[in-house]
Amino acid sequence: MSIVLHPLEISHSERIMQIERLSFHEKVCEDAGVYRRRIETFPQGNLGFFFNGLLIGFFCSELWRHEREYDVERFRLSHDITRFFDRDGTDLYISSFALDGSYRNELRGKQAFFLAMDHMHRTCTVESAILLVSDQWTAAREIYRQWGFTEVQRIPCCFPDAAEGIIMRARFARS
Repeated sequence: MSIVLHPLEISHSERIMQIERLSFHEKVCEDAGVYRRRIETFPQGNLGFFFNGLLIGFFCSELWRHEREYDVERFRLSHDITRFFDRDGTDLYISSFALDGSYRNELRGKQAFFLAMDHMHRTCTVESAILLVSDQWTAAREIYRQWGFTEVQRIPCCFPDAAEGIIMRARFARS
């Protein structure tokens, strides 16, 4: 059976948190309330990857009004989506992306990320995407680079392990 991309629902919270704990260091994990607010605020931008009906990964995003450069405070882990969300925004902020590694034979990170980005490009009026990634997450950075993201800014000691944060941006191709 193939992978199905579907909007996340509040009922998926427990599984989202399992994947969160499998994917990130405990000091980087966000809590269920953060995900609940994301789903309630922007359901079409918070997607699940399903295999045989089981949630095996997720892609969370927000819409922001475009700014050439953002205040780094916006990128704080567990920030409240309602603080910056703009339904008419043209920047897609990717707030979280994770897969359950035990399903790697069914869905790889690059495939999942490209699938979600293609979906967002087709369903939202966005011009660019922006994200924050740790300088320690080399595999994730490579996936983003392959999609067209480039580094625009660094944030020293951004993550709990003192890792540097890298803000990356990509432009969507005009259809």
